[in-house]
Amino acid sequence: HELLSDPERVLLRRLSVFAGGFTLDLAEAMCADGSLAAVAILDLLASLVDKSLVVPEDRAGLVRYRLLETVRQYALERLLDAGEDERERDRHRDAMLELAERIASQLHGPGQRQWLDVLDCEAANLAAALDHAVATDGERALRLAVALTFWWRVRGLLRAGERGLSRALEAADPTPSSLRAHALWGAGYMAGFLG
Repeated sequence: HELLSDPERVLLRRLSVFAGGFTLDLAEAMCADGSLAAVAILDLLASLVDKSLVVPEDRAGLVRYRLLETVRQYALERLLDAGEDERERDRHRDAMLELAERIASQLHGPGQRQWLDVLDCEAANLAAALDHAVATDGERALRLAVALTFWWRVRGLLRAGERGLSRALEAADPTPSSLRAHALWGAGYMAGFLG
């Protein structure tokens, strides 16, 4: 860790909030800011791969990256030491929310299988983002749960869907809205199929 450049350390810390791996696009969306340019992420990521801190994996032509769990835990500790934990978890939550909402609008078209596969790959990240959203921002939790409703239904993840929607509904403002109505419909659908 001491041999890394400052930008490499920053990126490694930020990558530690991903659960179950990430793509280059997600790393750029979540990790780039005023101190770390999006165009620099690829080179920094390649450098971390060369140093065996990040592991690339080829999954059906798509390259995903992950940190070994011991490296991830160490990087999480450095993230806490730097006082960046909440900010980076918020950024992760928001990146996953943006991804889920973008994909939700594509799930009823000809590319459905491809988009469902993307959500399948990001299942651990989506769960972590929902957990954080429930704890920090009920409105975002509700938006994320609603965006994932169709994926949960199609993939038969009814128990996870029911739990996610219920937690989001509890965390969100109880004022009636179309978003809340959609979440209630989804929770009712899951509960009905679960008997």
